Amino acid sequence: MSQRELAVAVGVAPSTVAAIESGARHPSVELLDRLLRASGLRLAVVDADGVELAPFPDEAVRDNAGRRFPAHLDVLPPDRVPPTRVASPRYDRPPAKGWYRLRADAPREGAVGPRADHPTVAEVELARQKTLYGRSPTWPRREATLREAWGLAPGPDDD
Repeated sequence: MSQRELAVAVGVAPSTVAAIESGARHPSVELLDRLLRASGLRLAVVDADGVELAPFPDEAVRDNAGRRFPAHLDVLPPDRVPPTRVASPRYDRPPAKGWYRLRADAPREGAVGPRADHPTVAEVELARQKTLYGRSPTWPRREATLREAWGLAPGPDDD
C-alpha cells in the first residue's frame, strides 16, 4: 500500500503519512490505530511475558455517573452499605450500584488468587449471594448454577 492509498484509507493528507514515516511527526494513539487497521494490523498491549492484556469488560460495575470504579479499590455489592453512609444517608441521589473500600482494608481470609480489578455486575452479585447463602450446605451447587447462568468461570472448588 502506498502512502497516498494509506492516507486516503485513513482520511489524512499524504504529507501527514510521509511525516509520520520519516519521524518528523508523531501520531496520536487514535491515528496510529487507524493507520495500523488500514494496513491490516492492530495495536495491542502486552505484559513483560508477551501475553496480551484484555480490555476492561463492558459489564464492569460503574458508579451512578457511569464511571468505572478505580482498580485499587474493592467493589462491594449495593446492599453492603458502609457505616458512614448509614449514619449520613443521601436522599438526593439514586441508590448506589456498588460501594468501594480500600484494598488494604479488605479481609483476605480464604482468598484464592488476585482480586479482579474491575468486577462485572454478575461478579458483584455472586459475592452478595455468597454473603447471604455461603454457609448453606446447598451453596456449592447454587454457586455453580449461578456461574453457569451468568457466564462466569468455574470457581476454585468447581470441577
